[in-house]
Amino acid sequence: MVMEVASISLNILTLFPIYGGQQMWKMSKKKSLVSSFIVILSAFMLPFNACAASDNPLAKVKTYKIYYDSPTPDLLEKMQELDAVMIEPVFYSQEQIQVIQQSGTKVYGYINIMEADKWNTELFNQLNENDFFYRNQKRVYYPEWDSYLMDITSIHYREILLNEVTTQISAKGLDGIFLDTVGNIDNEHWNSQDILKEQRNGLVSLLQKIQEKHPKLSMIQNWGFDTLKTATFPYVDGIMWENYNYSTVSNDQWSQNRIKDLETLRNQAGIQILTVSFSEETNSTNYAELHGFIHYHEPDHYNSW
Repeated sequence: MVMEVASISLNILTLFPIYGGQQMWKMSKKKSLVSSFIVILSAFMLPFNACAASDNPLAKVKTYKIYYDSPTPDLLEKMQELDAVMIEPVFYSQEQIQVIQQSGTKVYGYINIMEADKWNTELFNQLNENDFFYRNQKRVYYPEWDSYLMDITSIHYREILLNEVTTQISAKGLDGIFLDTVGNIDNEHWNSQDILKEQRNGLVSLLQKIQEKHPKLSMIQNWGFDTLKTATFPYVDGIMWENYNYSTVSNDQWSQNRIKDLETLRNQAGIQILTVSFSEETNSTNYAELHGFIHYHEPDHYNSW
């Protein structure tokens, strides 16, 4: 896992615009004590940055795939050929996870953070009214996915998610968690800074609890680039960028700005960037590799192999 000292280090060096960009240290030949301290601090920082990158469990991952359907013996063997897979853990036993891991494949289990899927009745039936997010006194429903937007500030909801991590991820021996729908925080709450901050704080509280209870679990966040930059980067090892399709990301200014942000996070905190394209396989793959991202092209959908 990315060490929490990363948060301290990044705050000290004010690497991102969100921290104001003010210089916290002013070198002066007359202030030898301050200069000496900075030299010592720099000496400490350099090995840490190298360590953050090398200790990241995703550092050696070159190939991966997302697959959300039930496994077969043949698919379990195919998964062994990849460096990492993201799966729906409710469909797998501990023994099946061990089969996948035999050749060193890292297994990440899907946890839907900001949405509750109605198909997952075991989890859905645990929810109470205060776990849902309400807009104009109504739940926010996503008909495409048959799911509802959740309120991560709810302690009860965070406890449900933590229990899901314990039973579906840790108890089955998976290597980590794939934190899906984190991007909903940015997408749904960008126009209300108070709610945005509250939701980000709620997510951080959950990630802290996960680290406390399951310190060996790695975490990958799906989308939520501003949330990553402002709140979650000390807790996750990687972020996934879905729809990393060449024609869009190579020309869109928003995408170009996000690429720069992510490259900075990778260089300073060891965060690994995973990308997924659904079109323009060759160009999308080449453009991801140009930036040192770990790329995967999905020609169909996540329920096919």
